[in-house]
Amino acid sequence: MTENYKEIDNLEIYKYSFLNSNEAMIIFTSKEFIACNNELAKFLELKSTDDFKTLNPFEIIPAYQPDGTLSHLKFKEYLEICKNLGEVRFNWLYKTVKNKDLFVEVLLKKITFDNKEYFLAKWLNRNELRKLEKELENKNLQLEKKKTYLNEIDSIFKEQNINKDDFVDTLFLLNEYKNAIDESSIVSKSDKQGKITFVNNKFCEISGYNKEELIGKNHNIVRHPSMGKDFFKNLWKTILNKNIFRGVIVNKKKDGNPYYVDTTIVPIVDKYNEIIEFIAVRHDITQIYEKEKIIQEQYMDDLTKLPNRQKLISDLKDTKDASIVLIDIAKFKDINEFYGYEIGDLVLKEFAKNLQKLNIFGLNFYKLSNDIFAILVLKNSLIESLPELLNNILEKIETKKIVVEKYNFSLSIFMAVASKNFFENPLIAVEFAMNLAKNKNKKILFLEQHLEEYEKIKRNKELIEIIKNAILENNILVYGQKIVNNITKEEKYETLMRLKTSDNKILLPYTFLEVSKKANLYLDLTKALVKKACSYFKDKDCEFNINLTVEDIKDENTINYIFENIKKTNTASKITFEIVESEAIDDFGLINEFVKKAKNLGCKIAIDDFGTGYSNFEYIIKLNIDFIKIDGSLVKNISNDKNVELAIKTINSFAKVLNIKTVAEFVHNEEVMQKVNELNIDYSQGYHLHKPEYLV
Repeated sequence: MTENYKEIDNLEIYKYSFLNSNEAMIIFTSKEFIACNNELAKFLELKSTDDFKTLNPFEIIPAYQPDGTLSHLKFKEYLEICKNLGEVRFNWLYKTVKNKDLFVEVLLKKITFDNKEYFLAKWLNRNELRKLEKELENKNLQLEKKKTYLNEIDSIFKEQNINKDDFVDTLFLLNEYKNAIDESSIVSKSDKQGKITFVNNKFCEISGYNKEELIGKNHNIVRHPSMGKDFFKNLWKTILNKNIFRGVIVNKKKDGNPYYVDTTIVPIVDKYNEIIEFIAVRHDITQIYEKEKIIQEQYMDDLTKLPNRQKLISDLKDTKDASIVLIDIAKFKDINEFYGYEIGDLVLKEFAKNLQKLNIFGLNFYKLSNDIFAILVLKNSLIESLPELLNNILEKIETKKIVVEKYNFSLSIFMAVASKNFFENPLIAVEFAMNLAKNKNKKILFLEQHLEEYEKIKRNKELIEIIKNAILENNILVYGQKIVNNITKEEKYETLMRLKTSDNKILLPYTFLEVSKKANLYLDLTKALVKKACSYFKDKDCEFNINLTVEDIKDENTINYIFENIKKTNTASKITFEIVESEAIDDFGLINEFVKKAKNLGCKIAIDDFGTGYSNFEYIIKLNIDFIKIDGSLVKNISNDKNVELAIKTINSFAKVLNIKTVAEFVHNEEVMQKVNELNIDYSQGYHLHKPEYLV
């Protein structure tokens, strides 16, 4: 007895019993399939249980169950019931790998082993039972129809006094009904062997054949090669069992072109319930089908056959709780450039296959563009364990080499995650997260952990739209601050940019200039200011300054635009260009060339913000300039810092030697003003003298 128990303890016996049981069984966890037995593999029309290991759940589970419920939501409910009660029984629709319907009754049990939760499901095939139920239903329907028909005939001939004319009228009406069907539908009749005995004009019109070419022929004459033998085998099985067949059939015209028909084939029986012929009524749905086909193609990536970005957007609308994982293959551009785009495409196809082989229920895979892929995580249990899951996926992808022709590729990837619960537009959010992941060189980045950076980029995007609208609506404003000659008290203006928003707020340059540069809008702002300033001052007896950055001067189109405006408005003698010295002048030749052209027109040149940052005395000597504007960060401290005073005195003395005028910026009180005068600085500018005012 003890020896027998020892043999039973051998797990091979249990494994053999499971695999060879005549009951179809599968073992899985809430995260993955574990195993199925031979009987279940037969149910699914698999060659062996080994094929089950590489099977994607979406290959055998349709999107919807017969009651219209989403499969993944309905199964989730049953799984929860099983977890709570220990077992649950329910009916379920699967698809075999040959795309046949498979109705089963499922007995699902929860098993706890080594403190881990497993599920054992037994499948009972209910296809035959469902078929018998349908047949019985059809038989009863036929009997009821015949019974009703006989009762009506009996009532007509026994209880009513109907004359021949009335009977003829009835027949006439029946003929009118037939004509109506002929006009609106494609109709044919065939004998029990499938030979065509009648076709209406609509049949001839759509097929391209005349009646003589069709009568006596088999329906194979219009059979399209894309329709497989199994389809027609099922069709004949249905109608020979005296059931009505309904389905979409692709037929072939005489010229070879396909057309699609929604088809109903009805077996006609005699009074002994024997089939005498078949009538087929069809409706042309070619346009509808082709539109649907186009829509499906629009939802698929041509290269990998994965769903594309449009499909992801559509699927997101249909889900409440979901997370998007974006996958970017690092340095994939190098593969394309070194091995060629053909090899690169093959690598992408293999990469897509590897993603699908992950075989995790609740994950949908997509290819968005180039080397960007996405995963839509639908199951709550997967979302909760997403960090662990993504680490596993990362390891599998980066450790598995992709072999294409004679080349081996080890790919490195970045993954970014955004949840629909956190972000109104999770796709845009996850794309930002990917940029952040690459900038931070983080393999996996959850955007929920970087909300502050995300909010900043959102504000920048909003600001970019404000700048664009201001340019379009001509809401770039010109303000002016007076620059006063400390001896003659003569005044001129420095033009300053402001931006007016759609709600009439005025934005200062520090809030939008840097963002405008990153959004390639800065040069448009410069052009708008120059145009308005020149137009404003052209008829005024007053000089004015315009700020230019090295970025402005480097852009030939912008400089040409500025010079053209100066010529049109004849304002060259009034203009001083302030070259912002806070930027490194890395191309002295280019700046010198600009200075020469501007001075040839009659303009003057100033170096702005001199004394800090990139200040360079050598440039001052080499460039033929007229003014040095001493940086305000120095000037404001001139009255309370001896070192600052010495620095400004040095700059001023240096300028005097070169016959260059000096301007003290940021003169904000009388004490600073007195110091500026003591040092014999030529001009002053600041809030103590004048606050910027709106000009135009």
